[in-house]
Order: sequence, then structure tokens, then C-alpha cells
Amino acid sequence: ESMNDPVSKTRLIEMYDSLKMEKWTEIKDLLKSSKTSPEFTRTLVQKTFKDAAEEMRRIKQQIEETFGFTESSSGQENQKVEGFRKLAVHNLQLALYHSNKDLLKDVMVNLRRLTSECHWLGCLIALNHPPLQPDWESQDYEKNSW
Repeated sequence: ESMNDPVSKTRLIEMYDSLKMEKWTEIKDLLKSSKTSPEFTRTLVQKTFKDAAEEMRRIKQQIEETFGFTESSSGQENQKVEGFRKLAVHNLQLALYHSNKDLLKDVMVNLRRLTSECHWLGCLIALNHPPLQPDWESQDYEKNSW
């Protein structure tokens, strides 16, 4: 894992932890003042991550179909093809990382920043090999809730 890779597994986990702990705290007061319920927000965040993962699963499937790669493929040429397929997915992940998060999703005004960040990060972690999974059960999330 390259330390210079902005979408390495370690970096993605750091971004996810930052979203959970720091950015959530920043937006929490805004959500309280708009009387948005914690349950609604939690459900929305989880749905945003799930939708992003599903969207990336479809895109990865299209890439695999384009390369004509199957799990039963073997041989040196197929290893090269698999390497290029992984590189294509990684390049997609890098392009997404450098894209403007606000252009990805336009949701409710008060939750736009949060859902935009969740969708962006959800796409990035879904493209990781192997895909990472958000941790909805950790004590950190509960500790940082309303």
C-alpha cells in the first residue's frame, strides 16, 4: 500500500473516521437547529453509503464486462488483463477522489454537505479492493450522536 496514494485503504479509513467524528460534529448543531431527527439523518447517511456502493458495484461490473474478464480466466495474458482491470478501477477511484464532491449529489439543503460527503466517500470505499464496509455499530458513532 503506497503512502502517497490518496485512496489507499489506510487513507480511506482515516477519511471515514474523520467523517464520523469531526464532520458529523460540525453539522450536528445545524441539524439540531433545523429540527432534523437523528434517526432520519442516520438512515439517510446509511442509505447514501449503500446507494454509492451499489452504483460502484454496477460500474465495476461494467468494467469487468468490458475487459471480458471472468473468475475462471487463467494464464499470463489474463493476468495482464486482470492487472489492467484493477488499474482501471483504481484510476476511476482516483478520478472520483479528485472530483468535486458537491457535484455528485444534490439532496436536501440542510443535509447536502453531509450526504454529498457520504456519497463521495461511499463510492471511494466501494471501489477499494477489497471493498471496505462502513461500521454502523461502533461505539464512536453512538458516542458522537445527539
